[in-house]
Amino acid sequence: MDRFRTMESFVRVVRSGSFTIAANQLGLSRALVSRHVSDLEQRLGVRLLNRSTRSLNLTDEGRSYLDFCEQLFQDVEHKERAIVQTRTEAVGTLKLTAPKSFGAMHLADAIVAFASVQPKLRVSLILEDVSFRFGEFSEKGLDLALRITSVRNASFVEESIAPLEWVVCAAPDYLAREGRPSAPAELASLACLVHVNVLPSDHIWRFEGPKGNQSIKVTGAFMSNSALALRKAALAGLGIALVPRYSVAEDLASGALVAVLPRYKTVPRPLLAVYPRTPAVPQKVRIFADFLKTWFAARDVNRRSARVP
Repeated sequence: MDRFRTMESFVRVVRSGSFTIAANQLGLSRALVSRHVSDLEQRLGVRLLNRSTRSLNLTDEGRSYLDFCEQLFQDVEHKERAIVQTRTEAVGTLKLTAPKSFGAMHLADAIVAFASVQPKLRVSLILEDVSFRFGEFSEKGLDLALRITSVRNASFVEESIAPLEWVVCAAPDYLAREGRPSAPAELASLACLVHVNVLPSDHIWRFEGPKGNQSIKVTGAFMSNSALALRKAALAGLGIALVPRYSVAEDLASGALVAVLPRYKTVPRPLLAVYPRTPAVPQKVRIFADFLKTWFAARDVNRRSARVP
């Protein structure tokens, strides 16, 4: 028999002072409630109630067991309220991961602003340039991951936060030495700095231009999954890089790097919020994703200069 149900019957009988009243409150028969109490006594091996035709009195063991039951019910109710609260309020800890370059240059400011308006929510931000693995959410206790690459898995929701522009750029001395390309096809013969783990075909650069869409396979001596590492390689004159504009906005403004192929556009790639697909999205995740959308909509992170580590 359901132990929790028998305990509830016992508490109702004691508090109401009547098997009949307890049965009515629980929507059960008087006989079943009486059986619940008898089963408890049999399992515990002690008498909980002294019964008479006129009254019910707790034994010492019954009084101790009543205290235990009521404390247990209070703990269960408190825990259930806490669980429901995570669905309706931003409480607890929000643990997320994001790329190092974007996290250091722009996301940290958004996190600080978010924390100031959500004081009940603790935020744990992990910055790392690693390939996404589906097991990371359970292994690391993650609630959300910010990505610029689709995970392509039905078990996860991908929500677009903001469009991120990408730019082809190089140092002026590299272009003076090797020549400035005038069309995407010329990139095939030049040293290109490749951002890996962004798309399945990292070495294929795609452009939209006067002659329509073009796809060029590029090669080079340097590849990285970090936009900041590619930025440094471009500044050192190692080649032509295709990187998020936010990572080189300051360099383009100062002239340390120069945009290449300005007549051709690269396809923007969205910043994605990725989180497990569940029947109800935790409120802390929902509030954070909505906050980021508003935050980035009010700021042109693609062209805004940021302090580069």
